[in-house]
Amino acid sequence: MARRGTNAFKRNDAIRALQSARDGGLEPAMMEVILGPDGTTTFRVYGDRAADTTSEVVSTKEWDAEIAKLKAKAAPKPTG
Repeated sequence: MARRGTNAFKRNDAIRALQSARDGGLEPAMMEVILGPDGTTTFRVYGDRAADTTSEVVSTKEWDAEIAKLKAKAAPKPTG
């Protein structure tokens, strides 16, 4: 019997990411799943015009910068 490898994310997580993109007005054309070295999973949902314009690339960089700021704020403070 073949065994499946462990999934770092669940199918429902991907579905929620797609629904969130649609709720935000984006019609998804592609999804990228990024598995971080610390075990975190990031979903990037791209619209149908993602390859057509460079403005999408700039906004992706801005989005990544904002996520990094939020992660820095949410990092637990060392005690001691």
